[in-house]
Amino acid sequence: MQKIDILLGLGLVLISAGIGMNYLRAKQPETRVELVRGVAERAEVVVEVAGEVFKPGVYRLAGGSRINEALAEAGGLTAKADRDWVERNINQAEVLSDGQKIVIPSVEWKSEIKDEKEIILGVEEALVNINTAGVEEWDKLPGIGPALGQRIIDYRQKNGRFKDINEIKLVSGIGEKLFEKIKDKISL
Repeated sequence: MQKIDILLGLGLVLISAGIGMNYLRAKQPETRVELVRGVAERAEVVVEVAGEVFKPGVYRLAGGSRINEALAEAGGLTAKADRDWVERNINQAEVLSDGQKIVIPSVEWKSEIKDEKEIILGVEEALVNINTAGVEEWDKLPGIGPALGQRIIDYRQKNGRFKDINEIKLVSGIGEKLFEKIKDKISL
């Protein structure tokens, strides 16, 4: 009988200890671990929207905002905006970068441009912006056709904006020789 009492007592002690540990665990704050994809996002980004929008200016948006959100903040495109150009050259789903400038050209600007390569801001020899260029712009560079141009766009969409022009060499098909041919014709 004494052994049974000892075993029952021991069992009650173990049950009590288990309940107590559960109670203490429930009282502890929950610890969460969140995985961060790639580079940490900024809390906010500051971008400039210029050209044919209703409210050109500098805007503060939440980190991770898209180009279409910046255009909406700027009141949207005016009737004079070259919507065909915007459709071909601006990926409105692209995540904004801090300090980015978005320029929306007008249809009139296009008619004033003598050469298709002339940039909207008035520079005679336009550089291809590796973060915004469409297939048509890439196709104009030596050694880059539509297929490689699309590969560059796909790389940019998968990995985010280029931070340095040298990063373009990470795209399959762009080696040192091709980079040397285009490095003076590209920009961020």
